[in-house]
This record gives sequence, structure tokens and C-alpha cells, in this order.
Amino acid sequence: MRIFRLLFALLMLAPLASEASHIIGGDIQYKYVGDSSGVPNQYRIKLVIYREATGITLGTTQTVTVASASCGTTQNITVNLAVPEFSAALYGAYDCIPQSSAVFSPMVNIYTGFVILSQQCPDYKMSWTQCCRPGGITGITGSAGVGFYFEAELNNTLGNNSSPAFLSRPISYICIGGFINYLQNATEPNGDSLQYELIPARDNGPNASVPYAAGFSFTQPIHTAPIGPFTLNQKTGNISFVANTAETSVIAIRVNEYRFDSTFFVWVKVGSSNREIQVSVASNCNPAVNAGVRLDPTAPGVSLDAQGRQTKDYNCLDSSVTLKFTLAVQCQSVSPDGSDFRLTNPNGQPIPIKALVPNCDVNGESMTLEVKLFKPLSMNGLYYLYSKVGNDGNTLLNKCGKDMAEFDTIILIVNDCVDLAMDLTNVTIDQDEHPHVYWDVDTTTLPRYLFNMWRVHRSDDSGSTYQVVYTTTDTNLRDWVDINVDANRVDVQHYRYFADAIVNGFTQPSTDTVKSILLRGDMSNTQSIPVGWTSYNAWDSVVYQVQFGRNVPGTPPGTYLWADYGTPTMDSSMVVSNPGLAPGQYAIRVRSVRDTNQVTYTANPMQDTAYSNWIEFGEPVPPIPPIDTVIVPNVMTPNGDGQNDVFNVRGIMSYTTLRTVTIMNRYGKVVYRNEDYDNAQPWTGTDMSGSKLAEGVYFYVIKLADTPNNARLELNGTVTIL
Repeated sequence: MRIFRLLFALLMLAPLASEASHIIGGDIQYKYVGDSSGVPNQYRIKLVIYREATGITLGTTQTVTVASASCGTTQNITVNLAVPEFSAALYGAYDCIPQSSAVFSPMVNIYTGFVILSQQCPDYKMSWTQCCRPGGITGITGSAGVGFYFEAELNNTLGNNSSPAFLSRPISYICIGGFINYLQNATEPNGDSLQYELIPARDNGPNASVPYAAGFSFTQPIHTAPIGPFTLNQKTGNISFVANTAETSVIAIRVNEYRFDSTFFVWVKVGSSNREIQVSVASNCNPAVNAGVRLDPTAPGVSLDAQGRQTKDYNCLDSSVTLKFTLAVQCQSVSPDGSDFRLTNPNGQPIPIKALVPNCDVNGESMTLEVKLFKPLSMNGLYYLYSKVGNDGNTLLNKCGKDMAEFDTIILIVNDCVDLAMDLTNVTIDQDEHPHVYWDVDTTTLPRYLFNMWRVHRSDDSGSTYQVVYTTTDTNLRDWVDINVDANRVDVQHYRYFADAIVNGFTQPSTDTVKSILLRGDMSNTQSIPVGWTSYNAWDSVVYQVQFGRNVPGTPPGTYLWADYGTPTMDSSMVVSNPGLAPGQYAIRVRSVRDTNQVTYTANPMQDTAYSNWIEFGEPVPPIPPIDTVIVPNVMTPNGDGQNDVFNVRGIMSYTTLRTVTIMNRYGKVVYRNEDYDNAQPWTGTDMSGSKLAEGVYFYVIKLADTPNNARLELNGTVTIL
């Protein structure tokens, strides 16, 4: 009879073991709610339990034990199911692997309840335990008979406290070869400091570690590749690794919170939360996962071009680009400085990326990414945004750890910007000295608030190379004189120029190139001079007019009276004949005027006329006599002895245009003045009325000028009358 009873008991227990709850993960945490509920010292407990779907259901209530050894108190708190049990598939459990490959099918149960802790105790523990785990957990020996335990700690001697609250999911289904960033971050509402640590997964009590299988431990619970060892960041809670074996194991993590005790100046642990995570590693990923990070071709506004590349329309002056992915990316893989992407404008110039801003969820994953630009999109055309390895050493990683291929591209189309209408209108040689460059802009196409600068480029080698020779930030400027090319250089070669603008930090399309007119001539016979010039390309239907210049006697050298020679021509050569030229200085130049049927820039008429350099030559002219040296006496003795009786200024008569002599006494009073001084009628030491001046020192100012020699002279000094 006893044997029968024993067999009956064993048969009754067998179904219970096979129908265990199969706990595979969860966490426990608490929050102080006394201030909002009006119940002093009241705490809200949250218990999250993941179970395998083939196990028995957990029911609508669970029991959490709240105990303090130092205070000698124990309470059993009933927590109630807050929402109906649901599948972890809603959490994206099967995003990385096929559901058919999953060893377990997790179900989620969330319970909440309340407890009042009226005593101040340093060692409260809120714990939950149950048997058993499902079989088939690779990292635990005999997992089907191993229990489950976790706890949250509270030290309320420094005041009421809320535990760190885990945000991310406590379950992970991944595949081999992916670089996993498994973010186990927690929030802390009291401003305390957090520290994360790995702890042993526990069986049925706080000190009973599960029996880890060979090759597994609580610090190394996953078999990993050398390139991605298992690590925990104790400051952020991020777990990273690259799995290399198909298996199922558990990770137990605790986040501790510390508060500074200003009385004793020490950091005191005031609480903790505990979580256990089941990680299943499958041999194969979902096909979409292996493709890495992919842009979503079905995102709003996205279409494919003929080459299968994604395109999306953007508006002029948009300063950010939003990317949507087919599978969430790991926020840990996003380089905040924007270096994971590069953007080029329609001219091929790179546009600086200011930052990449993911929209991270509680799991540290984001389905979208905002690319923030330093400068807005301001040109019409195609912009190319492509991925690259960032400063963090990788491209983006999807949630399953597979990376984005470098140079994956999306094309941004902008067609509502105003195109800058800019034209180089003229290059003329000013007075045979320097090239003068003119440009014009349709101001209706110029976004002044984005304008940076004008630039002028010059080629000295017939267009082989160009260099920037001038920049200005004056948005109203429309011309510039190139003083770096002097009179000698303009007679040797022509120069090519073009202009462009920098708008919003980017170079706009440049103007056409215009070259100056270079005039040359055979000067072996100045009575008949064959001349030729380079063609001018600033405007259509160019007509040239040769001009002959004569220097008028009495005017400065290089000043000419110009007259048209012959009739206008579209040719680029002519013979200039002037037999019997009188002695003097002469010059030849070529002029071209914009066709009157075209636009005339009336605001600056010189913009419509282009001149060449000059060919200057001279017929011999009589030499101009030199000017004598001026010597002024410093003593006068007007006593009639024939010695120094008068103010005789030697050399003064060489100046024919101006001879002014002024004499002043020591008080500054003018006593004598002659604006056409002549040594034939010199000053004799008398004042303006003819009376003799007293002995003493007098001051003179002598101003002289001579036009033929272009000489001017002013002398100051003293003369003593004795």
C-alpha cells in the first residue's frame, strides 16, 4: 500500500513539473508615491515577468516579499496584473531572427501593487521567486529544475526614495555576427548617482547562484568573437558584444543608486533594481537584417530613380534631412558629430553636417535619423547624401548589429531655389595702366541674407590655370581694378577673368570667361603702322574702333586728345597711316562698344566700353632748357654802395609760370609782396609805401612754378637788413 501511495504521489507531481511557469526573465522596481497618494511612506511596486509560452500561465496576482533583517520586519504584498498578458513580439522580439528559429516564445506579464514602509531601515529587500525555468537554456546546467529570484533594495534612512527604473526590454533574440549594443539604461527621479554591475543569476534566494554550464559565468554569459568581447559600461548600462555561437543564456544586471550624505560626507547606497535577461542567439538572421542598415523606400516622399537609388524632394533652405530606416538603428552606433554621412551639393562641394540626431526609444534604438546641416540647402539640383565610416570607427548598425554599407546613397532634389543670374560684362584697360573688371547680377535672384562674397579669378597663362585675385563681401559692388597688373604688363599679354559668388558658404556657378584686348603694332615706321589685336568676347557682334591720340603741347605726358581713325571694323587688324607727323607724343588704342541693341548698363556707362592697351610713340621735339638753381640772399645793406643794396634772387627768372615773393616782419605783418617778381625791379628794403624799413630780421616766402618742366618750388627763410 505504501508503494502504491508513493507511485501515485510521483505521478501527481510529474504533470506539475511539466507544466511549470517557465520563467525566462524580468525585473522588479519601486516608486515612492506617498506625496501624490496622500498616504505617508507608501511605495508602488512594479514586477515584470517574462515566461515561455508553453509553460502554465502566471495568474492575475503575484506575491512580493518586502523584508528588513535589521528592522525585523517582513510583509507579503499582493501585486495585481496591470494589463492582460501579451506576446513579446510586440516588443520586436523577432526583428532579428525568424520566429521559427526562436527557442522560446516569451509572454509578458506586468504586475503592480502598493506597500507602506513606516520604519526607516537600511536594508529593505523587495523580492520575488518562483520555480522554474524552462529546459534548453544552454548557459545553465539542468535549467528545467532551476528556480528564479530577483530583488530590489531600499535604504530609506536618508529619506524616501524611488528605485532606478529600467526602460528597455529584458529579452533579446539576436543572430551570430552582429555587433550588439544592448542598452540597459535606467532612469532615476531623485538625482542620485547610478552604477551598473553584472551579478549572478539566482536560483531561489539572494545568495543562490544558478549552476552555470561549463564555459559560462555571470561575467561572461555569452560566447563572443575576439573582435567583440562581452563588456558592460558601468556608467551607462550598455552591454556590447559580438556573439559567435548559437545558444541561449541569461544576463543578470543590477543598477545601484548612491546618494551623498552631507552629514558624514560619504556616498551611501540608497537603493537598487535587479533585472534578468534571457538572450537567444540564432545561427541565421532574417534576410533583411543581413542587408544592414537600409533606408526605407516606402517612407513618405521617397521614390526610386532609373538606377534604383532613393530620391526625395526637399525645399529650398531646408536645414535638416530626415532618414527613415526599414529596421531600427542602434543609437550607440550613431556618431553625434555627423561623420557617419557626407552630403555634396549640385556642384560637388561637400556640405558640412552639424549633427546626427536619432529619435531613440527606451531600447536605445531609432527608426529615424535627423541630419542637421550647418547651412541650408540653397541651390537647385541634386544633392547626394551617402554613408561612410564615422569618427566612431563604424557606419550605422541596425538593432541586430549588422552595419550599413559605405556609400549607400539617397538623392535629395531641390528645385524651388532662385538661381543666381550673374554675368561678367566687361574687361577694359583703364588709361593703359590696369585691367578693370565689371560684372552684373540680377538682384531678384540674389539672396542677400545668404550672401558671403564676390570672387574674381584671373588667368595669366591663356586659361590653363586660374587663381582668385580679389574677394569682397560688399554685396553692392559690381567692378574692380586689378592694380596687380601694371602698365608694363598690359602691353605684354592679355588677361582672362571670370567671377563667381559664394552664397550660403557654397560656390555658385561662375560667369563666362572674358579676356582683355591686347593691341600690338610694328613700330619700324611710325608714319605707317600695321596694328593687330586679340578678339573680344564679352558680348556678341563685337565691332572695333581704332583711335589715334595726340599729346597737346603744354599738357602732361600720357594725356592725349583722341580721335577715331578710319571706320568701325569687325576685323582684328589695320594699318594706321599718318605721314608727315609733327614732332610730339602719339598713341594708338582700340575701343569696342556694346551693341546698342543689347542691354546698356546706364548706371555705369564705362561698363559698356572696352579699351585695349596703348601703343605710344613720339616724334623728336626740341629739348626744354633746364631750370637754374635758385639762391636767395640772407643779408641786405641798402646804403647805396653798390654792394647788397637789393634783394636779388639768383635763378628766379627760370620760372616762367609763377614768381611770387612775400616779405614779413617778425610780427607776421606783410611789408612787401610781388606776384610777378623780376630781378630787373628788385625789392630795395622798403615797405609797400616806399618807406625804408628798420634794421632787423625779416621773413620771406617765395613760390615758383614752371609748366614746361612741370617744376614747382616753395622757399622759406630770413633776410637781415643792416
